[in-house]
Amino acid sequence: MKKRILSILLAACMLASASSLTACSSKSGTPAASGEPKTPASEAGSEAAPEASSEGASKITVLMPKHEMDNIGFMEKETRGYESESGNQVELINMSWENVADRITTEMAAGGGSYDVIEFDNSWVPKFVTNNWIIPLDDYATDEMKTGMLPGLIDKFSYDGKLYGITWNNDTRFFMYNKAKLEQAGFSEPPKTWEELKEQTKVMQEKGLTKFGYSDSYMQAQSCVNEMFFVVYSFGGDFFDSEGNLTITTDPGVKAAYEFVANGLNTDKIVDPGSMTSDYETVANIFNMGDTAFCVQAWPGIYQSSNDESTSKVVGEIAVADYSVSGDGQTQAVLTLPEAMAIPKASKNYDAAWDYIKYMSSKEFDKRKAEEIGALPIWSELFNDPDLLAKYPHWSGFGKQAANSKGLPSLLWYDEFANVVLVESQKILLGQVSVDDGLKEMEEQCKKIQPQA
Repeated sequence: MKKRILSILLAACMLASASSLTACSSKSGTPAASGEPKTPASEAGSEAAPEASSEGASKITVLMPKHEMDNIGFMEKETRGYESESGNQVELINMSWENVADRITTEMAAGGGSYDVIEFDNSWVPKFVTNNWIIPLDDYATDEMKTGMLPGLIDKFSYDGKLYGITWNNDTRFFMYNKAKLEQAGFSEPPKTWEELKEQTKVMQEKGLTKFGYSDSYMQAQSCVNEMFFVVYSFGGDFFDSEGNLTITTDPGVKAAYEFVANGLNTDKIVDPGSMTSDYETVANIFNMGDTAFCVQAWPGIYQSSNDESTSKVVGEIAVADYSVSGDGQTQAVLTLPEAMAIPKASKNYDAAWDYIKYMSSKEFDKRKAEEIGALPIWSELFNDPDLLAKYPHWSGFGKQAANSKGLPSLLWYDEFANVVLVESQKILLGQVSVDDGLKEMEEQCKKIQPQA
């Protein structure tokens, strides 16, 4: 899904308009204690009992985006299976990621209790915790869950030593390529560097094998910020140093990344110009139609869809590299954008909410999800499961690339920061300003909104 086409401008406005309400809900700005009661708390704004069916079973409302790989209604089916097994009732609300994000942001800032289980994005952790919008899950999560799930996923949704979310979507991206096109162009292996990617693309364009090297989602949405973070990481750069200081104009990797993408769009013509308005689904469709030779940050499901004769023209042609493309051929980075399930502080039924989360993140469920829709597991041992490896031998490449996964920064002011990066990145990539001028403006705007220590 990734997802992930968040309308940052709208979300930022919503947060700003609700700031007074936020202050009321978290006067101290500290996370909730791990000993939080497992029953609805009066400070959540209501003493009302949980909604229940005539048999006494709980009813919960779940607001989640649709999994980008779920084309068969898997999550809906599993939710109904949970109802049958538990006796609880679940109102499952699925909508696009950006709409879910807007609705949750508004609801949490206003202190509402409409939902019992919500989408919890990796970029929201500091804001949601410090505003006391969600409860810690340490008293619920078992030791098996904490040690058996991928450490990076547990760490990403932890804050000040407490766990606040259980991953439902291990959204790590991988470098895939059209092996058939490369071989026809005379190349025996995919590029290791961005310069090699440009050279291979030029040859394939001259031979009429591909229209562009790759397409990406640089549209006016969160996806543009995600993709520019990946390219910056791939050049060994970062927007911040280890002390949290801005390095937008001083880190050579940042400049090299923006120069490559801007030139690729406007001068070298190796990047699909449609990238400026494309979402992730469009990027996948273009790759599966054979119009591009590389998918530099593909989610796992693209491999499956590329081999679906009903939707793909490149069946049997796509391969997963053992490495990611980078600036120097040595620096390795792939972007991970996991999503979790969390329980709002204002929920009136913590226990039933956790029961649903536990079911939808169990090892058995995780394996079924991998088998049926090809989603990456969240349990470490499933990457060595013989059944899954037999079905997905290409996962060996995923494992090698995933070892170098890197997420977005955990900033309390992430929404505001991302908004600046989005606006200024669009100007640079569209050729409206030079790379130097655009990055200078980006850093100046970020300095104005960066909280002072």
